[in-house]
Amino acid sequence: MRIAFITSEFAPFASTGGLGEVSAALPPALAAHGHEAVVVMPLYGQVYRRAHTLHDTGIRLDIPVGLQTRRAEIYRARHDGVVIYFVARDEYFDRQALYGLAHRDYDDNFERFVFFQKAAVELIDHIVFDPDIVHANDWQTGLVPSFLRHGIHGAGRARGRERTLFTIHNLAYQGIFSAADFTATNLPYSSYSIEGMEFYGQVSCMKAGIVTADWVSTVSRSYAREIQSEARGYGLHGVLAERGERLSGIVNGIDYQIWNPETDPEIPVRYGVDSVREGKAACRQALRRTMELPHDPNRVLIGMVTRLVELKGIDLLAEAMEELMSREVQLVILGSGHDLYHEMAQQWAHAWPTQFACELGFDPVLAHNIYAGADAFLMPSQTEPCGLSQLYSMRYGTLPIVHHTGGLADTVHDLTRYPDQGSGFSFSSYTPEALLDAVDRSITTLQHPESINLIRPRIMQIDHSWTSAAQDYIQLYQDLSHLPGAASHLT
Repeated sequence: MRIAFITSEFAPFASTGGLGEVSAALPPALAAHGHEAVVVMPLYGQVYRRAHTLHDTGIRLDIPVGLQTRRAEIYRARHDGVVIYFVARDEYFDRQALYGLAHRDYDDNFERFVFFQKAAVELIDHIVFDPDIVHANDWQTGLVPSFLRHGIHGAGRARGRERTLFTIHNLAYQGIFSAADFTATNLPYSSYSIEGMEFYGQVSCMKAGIVTADWVSTVSRSYAREIQSEARGYGLHGVLAERGERLSGIVNGIDYQIWNPETDPEIPVRYGVDSVREGKAACRQALRRTMELPHDPNRVLIGMVTRLVELKGIDLLAEAMEELMSREVQLVILGSGHDLYHEMAQQWAHAWPTQFACELGFDPVLAHNIYAGADAFLMPSQTEPCGLSQLYSMRYGTLPIVHHTGGLADTVHDLTRYPDQGSGFSFSSYTPEALLDAVDRSITTLQHPESINLIRPRIMQIDHSWTSAAQDYIQLYQDLSHLPGAASHLT
């Protein structure tokens, strides 16, 4: 099959997290299975400032944005066997950040990504790629199915036998804009309706993707169920429930070329299934030195690599912190986010200097060392569409401690309930008491060498690779390519 993968992020070119990592991993995995995948993404300023090798295709596309016409320049690169096309226009994409600064989005984000999506559709037609599947991702590409149907001028499109898949990586970020911005789309006014992209008097790019794509997927089975509920649906639960028969969840994979303790160049001692005990002991000691924590064999070392925001459970951790520090534990956090949580972390470091350490910001080398050196890895997220950190931690023989939600529920099976098949510890009730109970259970297990020496090799061998996840996407693509008719909600 031929798949056009439209995304606003692709690591290592430009990424803010999970979407960029998925975009970088899935298309090459598809290519490895014999399918032809091309990627289309914006050419952000950081891409060429980081000296990536790009080639000017010479393709120039005139793109209508409301009453104006903007020219897109198309560049090209190859990464992991996949061709990536970059849509360039400096006034839109040559900026310091991808979406905004200081927790505030750029005011013209709707116009920026309307331009990008139209350019992606026009490029597909220009190079006569004729994809079987166009796979769009998150709100930044939510209008792609509409432009594929109506054309970039809103007057129809000559080509078009493709089916469309829209993947929700995180429903919390919906791309909601003023109704006045709709004119930039050049779409028929029928598209701005309660059956289309209208959302409480505004334009919702996420809703547009949900109602216009032939199929909707998200990044775990549990999250697919959760977002159909009022508690997790962010106002779109009814729309998603209506699409339930064409809504599925596929858990993300991880790149085993990067996340492999046997070959990882970033960790002080490499180890495999047969040497995990000795390897982790050396990595644990090195991590304590790096974070300036005293060596204490009686204390369990817990790691976190996270954004310091409410959705990641930092408020819950704060409620539990004093009690947590009364346990035989040390806690290491790497992350950045809201200033409030930065200050909180610094206060914790001052209050418990022998038990708590934090590095504010993001250091990929330190991240690898936390996964390798920690005994357990804490993810108290309020909600987690898929989560990757729990998969990384298991790959390194580190026990995940997670809130039972979304992808965390699908990938971490509680050892208390499943002692022979479990992979970590989870808590269902979102309370400090439940979090502490899960930590206590992990401490008990980690302090029994005969148990943990059996568990670590087992969880390291669980297959969370993209080889496995790509098979699920391929099956979905194949089913979608044989789907009779277009989506019933298509407007």
